[in-house]
Amino acid sequence: MHKSSKPAASTQSSFKSPVTKQFKSPLNRSSDTPCTCTESQLQEQIETLRKTLAKTESEIEQLTALGYKEKELQEHIDKLHEYNEIKDVGQMLMGRIEAEGLQTKDLYERYELNFND
Repeated sequence: MHKSSKPAASTQSSFKSPVTKQFKSPLNRSSDTPCTCTESQLQEQIETLRKTLAKTESEIEQLTALGYKEKELQEHIDKLHEYNEIKDVGQMLMGRIEAEGLQTKDLYERYELNFND
């Protein structure tokens, strides 16, 4: 038998799902699309974006003053992604067991799981 050569688990969450793909925003526009805006419309859009940026920066300052840290937020988001993917796998397994003809709710009760998780 061969010994596993896996590295020791670190204290930080380093979960990387093989099913996670890079997020592609539906709002990104191709640079090949010609712009049909007038200069005044573009200036108006720029001003709107500047106001949005200023508002967002103000909100960030307020949250920072309250003690929130961006790093902690990203760690929390990563843990939520990990939780959701693990839960999805659990749901798929429950679906396979469901072939016995039981409803998912009954399977949760059988295996003493919280249906609201």
